[in-house]
Amino acid sequence: MNLAAAKTAPVRHEVIGKDDERWQRLRKIVDERSVSRGTFTLSSGGTSNFFFQLRQTTMYPEGQFLIGTIVAEFMERHNLSCVGGLELGAVPMVGAISFASHVRKKPVHAFFVRKQAKAHGARELIDGDLPEGADVLMVDDVTTTAQSVLKAIENARSQKDFGVRWALSIVDRDEGGAANLGAEGISLASIVTNADFGL
Repeated sequence: MNLAAAKTAPVRHEVIGKDDERWQRLRKIVDERSVSRGTFTLSSGGTSNFFFQLRQTTMYPEGQFLIGTIVAEFMERHNLSCVGGLELGAVPMVGAISFASHVRKKPVHAFFVRKQAKAHGARELIDGDLPEGADVLMVDDVTTTAQSVLKAIENARSQKDFGVRWALSIVDRDEGGAANLGAEGISLASIVTNADFGL
């Protein structure tokens, strides 16, 4: 599926898993390990009085287990066969999801996208398994304006042809990411949002 075809698809924002005990546990882990309060500059260039350090959760064993199983089930529901995202935030997520998909006996293809091509070897932007024409779920740990997801798509499409109907983040900061993805025909799913932490 090419980008033009994707733009004709209905776009929505979905928060997944709230009726699940695993969602409650993951929200607690994120709150305890990954929420900082203060004054911070975000990757989007904006400032905020709170900040999510998600790798404290995505590289924590229980966090990986919960993220992997929740997202692998999401992929099954939406018939998605491949998962990937931009280094560095997406890398532990992609590993957890790939592992969970194998355990569930519904293995998916998995890859990550480099911000810049390696200066040696094959000089590729894509590491892992991205088949031509795959229906890809693009993931990121935190979505603000979704520029990381859009950059991952841009870089990967310089080397492969694939479709993206869905992007998924652990945390959606609700600061324009869903609208920016929607302009490209991509729906955004998230596991939690600012509101789940009283932010």
